[in-house]
This record gives sequence, structure tokens and C-alpha cells, in this order.
Amino acid sequence: MILLVNQHTVPIFIDIANAFVEAGEETILFTGHVETGGKPLSTKIKIVKSISYQRHSVVSRLLTWLIFSIHYFFYLLVTHRLTRILVVTNPPLAPLITGLIAGWRKLPYFILIYDLYPEAFVQARFLNSSHLLYRSWQDMNIRYFKTAKGIFTLSESMKKAASAYVDDSTKISVVHNWVDTDYMYPISKTENAFISNNGLGGKTVVMYAGNMGLTHDLESVVGAAELLKELKKVVFVFIGEGGKLSLLQRQVKDKKLSNVVFLPYQPAAYFPMAMAAADIGIVTLGVGTEGISVPSKTYINLAAGSCILAIAPADSELTRLITEYHAGIVCNPGNPSSLAQAVTELLSDNDLLTRYKENALKASKVFTSKNAKKYIRVVLGPT
Repeated sequence: MILLVNQHTVPIFIDIANAFVEAGEETILFTGHVETGGKPLSTKIKIVKSISYQRHSVVSRLLTWLIFSIHYFFYLLVTHRLTRILVVTNPPLAPLITGLIAGWRKLPYFILIYDLYPEAFVQARFLNSSHLLYRSWQDMNIRYFKTAKGIFTLSESMKKAASAYVDDSTKISVVHNWVDTDYMYPISKTENAFISNNGLGGKTVVMYAGNMGLTHDLESVVGAAELLKELKKVVFVFIGEGGKLSLLQRQVKDKKLSNVVFLPYQPAAYFPMAMAAADIGIVTLGVGTEGISVPSKTYINLAAGSCILAIAPADSELTRLITEYHAGIVCNPGNPSSLAQAVTELLSDNDLLTRYKENALKASKVFTSKNAKKYIRVVLGPT
């Protein structure tokens, strides 16, 4: 019996869980929330429900992370019949708890790194690299990464960063994320209810959809909107919530920008229409996260057929992906004028915009749910 641990289960992880069931494995999912959209979670999977991840503020994040971790600690301590564990770095303490308890119980465990901690905390300015907690966390990573049966990362750059904690980097497998292209796909603007319902008809839509976290350079997007406020054809749409939402709303109000729209997270059935409304999809990656994070919204934008406008360091995995597939334009963080220039360039060259959108859609076909099988082969072994 395999135990899967992920506080916020997104469609990609649903594919992984379902793949274990299809392989004949009795499966338990310890989670706080299962996000609908795409393929449903198999009814054969037993769900153990804990507190959901709340990202409205730093306090709510830390509190829900902590409560989930405590619940998981005691659950793992008393639950029998487990044969192996696959744990995600969400919440950050979950892999450390797994290493501690699984080591004591002699259970094989595997770690899936979505974000590498404690490095992600430094990038978010929660810690500095000289802090005792940072050094202690690194020591625990060395111990528990070493005893893990296998480690998964989302890119080669993440593998390189994680390799600092292991003697043998061959135990680290790179499995790129993906998106369900049966769920997320381009929708004609004339047939897209999201466009008509939100008054976006006849507009070039520049969209950021997702968590507006403290590490995301979204102020530059507002800055670009200010520089382009005279272009009535362009509208900047923010969908979601997070630690920076109120700051961004305040900036837009102070600057009296009429070309910026804020919308809440969209229901699962409506979400593909929202994403397909974007001509240009914004994906952000903060300085310092080049090797410790890969935004999953990258693949969603590809599948929606949006030209990607990436805000990312030049040596990041995100930049490599956009460049390799010619799927958009990359701008350095903290540079609103370069964002505005990129949008202007795409507006003035419709052929270029169309080509980027077509290339994005082609690239999405490379990253499919077949990647879920790679987890099965490593965790369960060759069949």
C-alpha cells in the first residue's frame, strides 16, 4: 500500500495517483484539498483529509502548513500496512517528517520536490542563509535525502540544486510537469463566454492567473500597464489571490489605471475558458529561484495556446523552455519598461504573436500525462 502526501492536490498529482491505481497499487492520499479539473481522482483511492492550504497571507500559510504537518506526523506514526511513501514538498516539513518516521519504521520513501527548501524561504525573505534554522534544515536535508529511496525534480536545474544534498545524483529523477490537453485547450474568442461575460471583446488580453505570492514580480506588470495605459486595445487581467493581491490593487487604484482587471479564482468548469482568453500569458519566476522552482502555470499557458511573456532570470529553466520552443518572450525581473516593450512588439506584429501562440500549443503536446508513468517505474520498479 502506497501513501501519497500532498497538501494541495492539483490535476497533475491526480494523474500520478491514478497511475498508481492503474498499476494495481492500493493507494492512500493524505491531502488537504483535491483540485477539480481534468480527470477525476479514482474512486479506488482512499482519501485522508487534513487542513487545506490557505495562501491568503503569510500567517495563514505558515499556520495551515504547521497544522497539516502535525496531523501528518501522528497519522504516519500510527498507520500500518504501508509499503512505501511518495511525499511532496508541500508542506515543506512533510519530507522531513517522512524521513524521520519512515526511517524509524524502515519504510522506503520517495521525495517529489516542487520547491526546494530551505532555499525557497531565503528567496521569499523569510530566512537568511546565516540563520540557524536555515543551516539546521540543510543538515536535515542531507540526512533524509540520503536515506530516501529516490528523489524527483521538475527540471535539470532543480536536479543540480538538489544534488548538493546527496552523494549519488543518479538517485534523482527529472520528470517534467504537464497539463491535461483534453481539459485545457484553445477556445475561439467568439465562442468564449469568459470574454463576453467580462467585457474583454475586441481586446488584447495580457493575463496573469494563479497565486500572487510575495516572491512573484507582479509589480512590474502593473508598471507595464501604467506605461501602456493609453493603448485602449490592451487589458491586463489578474486572476487569483495571494500575499501581493492587496498591494497590487492599491497600486492600480493609486495610479488610476483603467486597463487592469482583478478577478477571483475561476471555477474548474470555467477555468479553461479563462486561460484561453489570454493572448499573452504571464509567468513569473523570481531571482534566486532559477534552480529551486518551475511554475506549473507555464504548461497551462502552453496548452491554452497563449504566447508566454515570462518574467525570469536568463539562466532559469523557464527561460530555457520558452527559448527552446520559441513560445514567447522573456524579460528580466524588475523591468516594467521591457515588459511594456514586449507587449508593444507583439501588438505591432500579429504574425509574430500568432507564431508564438502556435508554438506554445505544439510544445504542450510534449508535456503530457504519460510522464506520470515515470513515477510508477521508479517507485514500484520495472514491470
